[in-house]
Amino acid sequence: MIRKWRDRHVAFGLLNLLLLGGCGDGRPSLVQVTGVVKVDGNPIEGAVVSFVPITDGKDAYKRPSNGFTDASGKFSIGTYDKTDGIPTGKYKVGIQKRDLVGDLPKNYDAEHPERFNLKYKWATPRKYADPMKSGLEVEVTSSGLKPDTFDLATGGEKPEVELTGPQKRANEP
Repeated sequence: MIRKWRDRHVAFGLLNLLLLGGCGDGRPSLVQVTGVVKVDGNPIEGAVVSFVPITDGKDAYKRPSNGFTDASGKFSIGTYDKTDGIPTGKYKVGIQKRDLVGDLPKNYDAEHPERFNLKYKWATPRKYADPMKSGLEVEVTSSGLKPDTFDLATGGEKPEVELTGPQKRANEP
């Protein structure tokens, strides 16, 4: 009796190992990629670089990926972790950085930023912020990112200023 019980449990355990062993985590293979962001030829630090997959309609959803530039403008992309890489394919790219003008209010609540009047100066041209509208596209292959450098042009225009919070809503038509 004990032997039958033990044999059934061993067989059940082996079956589970076979079933679960081949499943994997369901994630695609990732390629480590790096690139550089410049504004008017100068590297920019602290910009967010976002990659949104260009799908062929078969996949209803693919996970976006992003990274941040360092002092030399260099970035690494992460999909599931900060710099774990990105699946091969074509992507639309968005790049944005804006700097706070002045200091945060002493009672600033990060969970409700819409309650506070803040002023930002865009360090990157705002037109590149939305991946779907920026006009920037790349291809990720097993050998890396093409193109791997983005040199954003301001066209000599002054950086755009953005107001947020109640002051913005008061100034809207």
